[in-house]
Amino acid sequence: MSSPKQAFALLAKKWRDAFAAGDWESIALLDEECRSLVAALGEEDASDAELREQLAELSRIYLELQQAGQAERERLAGELARLSQSKQVSQAYTPLG
Repeated sequence: MSSPKQAFALLAKKWRDAFAAGDWESIALLDEECRSLVAALGEEDASDAELREQLAELSRIYLELQQAGQAERERLAGELARLSQSKQVSQAYTPLG
């Protein structure tokens, strides 16, 4: 079994790769994996400076993912609003034709 340091380093790489590919389904699965890894940490891991730095890096990646997710949600909401307006305009002119 790999050490927590190796597991978190691999998780960070997978997260970056999925983020770069825009693979939100994989990102969600990796989030669950991250939660499991964090839950498995023991008290002896708290004194490991390298592990704490890896966790801080994961936290930074997670923040970037949250910001990107929020931006994508806002983009999609805007697109849906434009489509709805377009449909309303189209329906307004249908009786005239």
